[in-house]
Amino acid sequence: MELDGARVLVAGASGVLGAAIARALDARGARLVLAGRDAGRLDAVGLDAPTLVFDALDLDRCAAVVDEAAELLGGLDVLVVAFGIAAFGPAEQAGDLVTEQLLTVNTMAPMAMVRAAVPRLEGDGTVAVLSAILADHPTAGMAAYTASKAGLSA
Repeated sequence: MELDGARVLVAGASGVLGAAIARALDARGARLVLAGRDAGRLDAVGLDAPTLVFDALDLDRCAAVVDEAAELLGGLDVLVVAFGIAAFGPAEQAGDLVTEQLLTVNTMAPMAMVRAAVPRLEGDGTVAVLSAILADHPTAGMAAYTASKAGLSA
């Protein structure tokens, strides 16, 4: 895919990996909208790009961010989802609230963004969703996290 001029939403650009992806896309000439949970960290990415703030626990806001980015860019060619949360410890200690938050942020929020993006992607539109190696190689003491990433990968 030609990235020069591509209209790209990077969701999770306030994180280390998302910021690095945004900078790499910018260097290749992509037109970006940066989205993440922390406005200050989005500004710290250091790119001349519009920013949108969202909390991945709010699925309606996740979908709205895609729509807003497409409006800002005049369309959407690429969606990059590079956010998530981790949790460590035995499954019996995680509790329902932790498990629900893991599944919401790591599985449901990216899915909400992808569903919102699909009708907006033009031509050879692309979706890139980052998961985790644990989705394929479960690790003891990380059952809830592994399940949330496996759901996303599937």
